[in-house]
Amino acid sequence: MDQIPGLTIDFQGGERPNIKGNTGYDIAVTVDPGYRIVDGPALVTFLTESAWSVRDGYLPNTQVSLTVTDDPANGFDVAKAAAAAEWIEPRGPVSAPDGFTVANVNTVEGSPARVRLGDWPGQVPAVPTGVTAAR
Repeated sequence: MDQIPGLTIDFQGGERPNIKGNTGYDIAVTVDPGYRIVDGPALVTFLTESAWSVRDGYLPNTQVSLTVTDDPANGFDVAKAAAAAEWIEPRGPVSAPDGFTVANVNTVEGSPARVRLGDWPGQVPAVPTGVTAAR
C-alpha cells in the first residue's frame, strides 16, 4: 500500500478473536499534504482486498474497517467511496470537519462482501494506478 503515491499507512492489522470467536482487520490511511484521492472506489477495493489477502493472523470474520484522514477541503468520504464500489450500502453524508472518515465492510459469513471476496486468504491485489493525484 506504500506504493500508492500520496498515501501513508498509519496502521494495519487485526486482533486475536474475542471470546465469541469474532475478529476484524483495520487499515488506517492518511492522504499526504499536496495530494488528493481521485479514484475512491479503486482505493477502497484495493484496501479491502489487501486486508483479505493477509496470510498471517486470523480470518476477519466480522469486518474490514477502513479509515482515511484527508484534508477536509478535499471532501473525501471513504464510506461514500465504499458504497460507490458496492462494498457497503449507501448512507447519508457524515460531517467530517477533521477529514477523518470510516467505512466498515461487513465480512460476516454469507454477507455480499464476503461472497465477493471469496476464500480467505485471497490473492494479493495489484496496486491500482490513478488513485491519487497531486493538487
